[in-house]
Amino acid sequence: MGSKGSSILSLVKSPAQISTITIIGTGTVYLLYHIWKPKGQPQKENEHGELRTQIEQLQKTIEQLQTELHQLQNELEWRKARNETDDITLDAGTAHPNLSIAGDKKSLKHEAQPQKVPANPERFDSTVCVLGFEGFSSGKHYWEVDVKKISDWDLGVAKESIQRKGKLSLSPKEGFWALGLSGRDYWAKTDPWTQVTVQKKPQKIGVYLNCQDGRVTFFNVTDMSVLFTFNDCSFSGELYPFFKNSHKETTMRVCSIKEE
Repeated sequence: MGSKGSSILSLVKSPAQISTITIIGTGTVYLLYHIWKPKGQPQKENEHGELRTQIEQLQKTIEQLQTELHQLQNELEWRKARNETDDITLDAGTAHPNLSIAGDKKSLKHEAQPQKVPANPERFDSTVCVLGFEGFSSGKHYWEVDVKKISDWDLGVAKESIQRKGKLSLSPKEGFWALGLSGRDYWAKTDPWTQVTVQKKPQKIGVYLNCQDGRVTFFNVTDMSVLFTFNDCSFSGELYPFFKNSHKETTMRVCSIKEE
């Protein structure tokens, strides 16, 4: 059975005060260990110490198992989302003048000087961002963005009806569901913002839009972890992939997952 199994068996056989320890496994499997002390039986000090040590070891094992289970659940969720991959391209007609869009419409570079572009009503004029070319109103959609060389960015989805002119306020009530990096800190653009803890610096960010469930999830592709999820979103009309690069002279690229 191994050392862990032997340790658990020794706990079960040892007399102790009533205690219940729960190990949560995959699905709905719950393994309960009951440790009890029969009435009237004396307990020695060294027995208490040994039992306390065994319980602490078991608790550490449980915590490790729960952490591993959580990581596996995140990886499974990421792999399921990746099955809904879309071939996202950028809509140059919405790009801020300081953004140059590559010929394949997959990357955006923040230029030091503004480009000469038509001043159309769809174009952002104050915030250095761009929308994806295709909008979505149903189904599930996933894409990944390379952000490894950028220290100031935001990604997510936006309603078609969002404000395009002047300074933008990124929040769901303004039609944006976004997550971003500012310096060293990661923030979900809730109202107010929610700071996001990151274990490994993301090289790529995965964005998963589930229109039917009203959910937007952000993944750290580097370690396949879930960074943040917007739940119960009030979607109406079409939603467009949203990209913001405020780091001058850096390039953000939409990854071609299907070509990997």
